[in-house]
Amino acid sequence: MKNLLQRMALAIGCLLIMSCDKDQKLIGEIEGEYKIESLINYSNGKGNAVSFTEGRIYFEDCKMKDEFGGMCSSWYQFDGKPKVTLQYQVEKRGSKKVVQIINLSSLNEPIIMGDFEFKMDGNDLILDGLEQSGSANGVASTYYSDIKLSRLQN
Repeated sequence: MKNLLQRMALAIGCLLIMSCDKDQKLIGEIEGEYKIESLINYSNGKGNAVSFTEGRIYFEDCKMKDEFGGMCSSWYQFDGKPKVTLQYQVEKRGSKKVVQIINLSSLNEPIIMGDFEFKMDGNDLILDGLEQSGSANGVASTYYSDIKLSRLQN
């Protein structure tokens, strides 16, 4: 019985390590600095394009397991205003590649946060928001954002 438990613990440990390695490879797909081409926020199915002159977002190349809570550092900036600090992590959810973005700063508009399915399209990183729900003042709502980014060449 002791041998069986040791083997099961070893197998679970290997699966966790392999899972982290797969997720870690996803960071390499999105790390870097991007120009924000478009940002559309959806609330209860209605889209609202965010108006801005210039926007940038940066995804740090990091080891997820070494960072706080497995999260990596990031930031975004619109129209020369102060940078907004973010944290992010990536993972596979079935066949989807997902980036979860957590906004650590005050919720100044425009806001970038949530879960996004991501894909590269040439030089563009497409973040398709995954619908989430919440309530404020007793009113339930659904929300997500769609974002198109183009990689800046270093």
